[in-house]
Amino acid sequence: MGKMSEMEITIEPSQARIYQLWAVGLHSWAWPAGEDGIRGLLPAIGSIQLDPLPVLGRNHDLVVQARVDGTHPGDLLRLVHGERIGFEYWDKVLCAISIGDFSMFRALMEAGGEPWERRREERIEQEHPGAIDSVYRAVAEVGPLSSRELRAMEIAQGEDRSWKSTRAANGALESLWNKGKLSVSHRVNYRRYFDLTERVIPQGLLEEVPPSYDGFIRFLLKRRVRMVGLLPARGDADAWAFLREARRARLPERLAEEDELCLVRVEGMKTTYYAATDIAEGLTKAEAADFHPIPRFIAPLDPLICSREATRRLWGFDYTWEVYKPAEKRKYGYYVLPVLYNDRFVGRFDGRYDPKTGILSVISYHEEPGGLPLANPLIQAVFERFLGYLGGERIELPNGGFLA
Repeated sequence: MGKMSEMEITIEPSQARIYQLWAVGLHSWAWPAGEDGIRGLLPAIGSIQLDPLPVLGRNHDLVVQARVDGTHPGDLLRLVHGERIGFEYWDKVLCAISIGDFSMFRALMEAGGEPWERRREERIEQEHPGAIDSVYRAVAEVGPLSSRELRAMEIAQGEDRSWKSTRAANGALESLWNKGKLSVSHRVNYRRYFDLTERVIPQGLLEEVPPSYDGFIRFLLKRRVRMVGLLPARGDADAWAFLREARRARLPERLAEEDELCLVRVEGMKTTYYAATDIAEGLTKAEAADFHPIPRFIAPLDPLICSREATRRLWGFDYTWEVYKPAEKRKYGYYVLPVLYNDRFVGRFDGRYDPKTGILSVISYHEEPGGLPLANPLIQAVFERFLGYLGGERIELPNGGFLA
């Protein structure tokens, strides 16, 4: 390890990678298999980004399977809503957040929530007076409702053009959820059902006093740093979402001066990073632990790669999720997952799963420079593990043959 001052540390690139793996729960954590592993994982990493595309399971399912054996698509949200181990809200983007952090995020809710949603609420109030109140009353009287039931009840069905073209009821549900008056009770076929927050969140958490908004932003910044392991001090606007004003106000620098964040320099690189103050302890644990015996498939929105700049610099891996690109402009494919082995990305594959046939189709596999080819037994082993996560029967290879 290189030189160290009280809240500044210089490490080698290999140490940066292994520390980041530890910080995001991918290395040296012995998660139990199945549901118990999920119960431990969510509070440990804080949040998992939700995404609706169900190509290989959804993003949040993929984040879990990379860390916990014996899980399947749908397990995370079933526990979030069934056991209330978490709640759905903004944390940079829409996430499943550990339930223990609810009182902290209430500060954001009480401050008006996500700014774009606040503007949408103002527009709905102007164009459809009373719509939000009528939706709130319906939920209070009937119980968990989605936009579908509100349509059948003919409540707040005026047109809302604030995002795509939808009904005022949809925007009203979002606005009430954004401000914490409603919470997601459960999902049916991924459709959200909203109920009064006091009927969703455990009473003890509702009684906790939230911090001030400034206190929440300090909490959120330290939490974001811990969630991604190493947060670039400059650039990478996506990784700093919800924290851009704090960044402009030099809050990261102040927290480093107050010994609440650690400034990290990586040998041979100009970019500096912020890390949690226990980085030395985490690095010691990470360096003492053995790697997983087989590779892992990483979710497209995994915290390990949420900072694309850090992924390029620290890992030498350039990854773009190409689902929203036209087919002719994609380089690797539609729903491509990186392949992690030890502290390297060794490949990436584009796949599709058909639950009716139980076939996982490997549309393409790309070996990274110095990585592992599709024929390598380790890659075949991770595909077999992945098939178990999907609950599938066979793996179809790009040449039309079958692996299992």
